[in-house]
Amino acid sequence: MIKKMTAIRIAADRKKEQMHDTPLFPCSVYISDWKKGGIESIPWHWHNEIEMMYIYSGSAIVEYAGEKSILEEGDGFFCNSRVLHKYQINSIRCRVCYLVFDEALISGGIGTIFYQKYLHPIISNSAFPGKFLFRSNKQDREIIEKIKAAFTAAKNEPQGFELDIHYNLGKALIILGDEQNLSADSCITPTMERIKEMVDYIHGHYSEPISTCELAEYAGISEREAQRCFSRVFRLTPRQYIQNYRLQVATEMLLETSQSILEIGIACGFSNPSHFSKAFRLYQGCSPHVFRKRNNERN
Repeated sequence: MIKKMTAIRIAADRKKEQMHDTPLFPCSVYISDWKKGGIESIPWHWHNEIEMMYIYSGSAIVEYAGEKSILEEGDGFFCNSRVLHKYQINSIRCRVCYLVFDEALISGGIGTIFYQKYLHPIISNSAFPGKFLFRSNKQDREIIEKIKAAFTAAKNEPQGFELDIHYNLGKALIILGDEQNLSADSCITPTMERIKEMVDYIHGHYSEPISTCELAEYAGISEREAQRCFSRVFRLTPRQYIQNYRLQVATEMLLETSQSILEIGIACGFSNPSHFSKAFRLYQGCSPHVFRKRNNERN
């Protein structure tokens, strides 16, 4: 049941439906093995599903809804439905385990007591976009243990493992709900909603020329407001974000495909090969050719 996750290329799908192995059990389980000089992050993205993760080894920088923290081995993270988030390696090597699941996996549907009593108060609360989970905190540690138990069940697939996953994720959510003293200040601002629209557009059109004007029109705002949104959330200009995303995708393609460097550059929106090579060198510290060769030798 475990899938390997390297980087994410998300289409501009407004429904944001996660593709699970079966609709009868809407839960996907992933593992990322990152190393410095290879694929080092999962870019900003969001989905309708709830996400829970923990750091198996190493450390990672996690960002969501204006919050940022370094998570060390044994720490975890809860990300609520429809919340923009990002992961970045913070050590030489890092292994991360994730469970991404529809609320219906736990609730059984909106007409149940499980949804009304336990799920709805969490997923409908815009003041609770997520939570860093630190192993040094007793209550957080209890949640992390439930996430680990669910991941282990998915990995080993013993008889009835689906029930184990259902139970442990459900208990983790109950503990989260019980311990939260939710703030009245919502982190899901108009800025975050506009950013999600523009990020979706970039993820769906990164191979094409994209202007700030196009992004602004897609989000229904002015160019100046689009610039402000990117500055507030990412501390980047739209142009910088677009180039970084293209280079993230190029990094993945160099490692995961046999396409030529020229083909990859064009596929990632770099019509000029020398521009691609120069931008990649600034991003990874070496040329695309050296990067591919170095990582192939390691593998």
